[in-house]
Amino acid sequence: MIFYAPDCSMQHSEYTLSELESKHCIKVLRKVNGDRIELVNGKGGQFICEIIDHHFKKCRVKIIERTYHEPQNKALHIAMAIPKSSDRLEWFLEKATELGFSKLSLINCTNSERKSINQKRLEKIAISALKQSKRYYLPTIETPVPFLTFIKKEPNGYIGHCYEAKKKHAKTISQVAPILIGPEGDFSLKEIENAKSSGYIEIELSKNRLRTETAALCAVFYLSNV
Repeated sequence: MIFYAPDCSMQHSEYTLSELESKHCIKVLRKVNGDRIELVNGKGGQFICEIIDHHFKKCRVKIIERTYHEPQNKALHIAMAIPKSSDRLEWFLEKATELGFSKLSLINCTNSERKSINQKRLEKIAISALKQSKRYYLPTIETPVPFLTFIKKEPNGYIGHCYEAKKKHAKTISQVAPILIGPEGDFSLKEIENAKSSGYIEIELSKNRLRTETAALCAVFYLSNV
């Protein structure tokens, strides 16, 4: 079983699990002193540990082995409009974390139908997916910002949309840069022009019309080392 230890570093010799992880380890899994467990810190660190104090609120472990894993894929950055259904955003985050990506930025567009998120819930979903898939890097989740604010802060990247245009296919992308994915009603023409003026290149993700979260996951799939 893998446990999340965000502030555990390669220099630690011992570590105390959070109350939530301690309860799961001791009360649910019935681990006791001498049992071995695995920790990840979401920053590339993996730790094989032995329980030395099986307290259900502050389980203490001794680190036996430590390994640092280099990132396996590009610093993949998805900037997407928030889907109308929060369930669809959560589905995307879970699957994208399993595939491996670095950052999720959420943007409010002209045609956005939803403009707020439950940040803490999304972080919990990402942590759960990280542990389940044995990934070593937790994606950063940024709070929503207006479209124009984002492209000014992050110029140069790629934008996927459904309008007719000369586009590169996402499979051919090699540069590390943000990928913009629009809402169900797509980006407005003005937003596309603003993005192009900020250095964004138009890309194609599929010949078909995709949901926001499906398009974003396609981008992750094409650009991650699965």
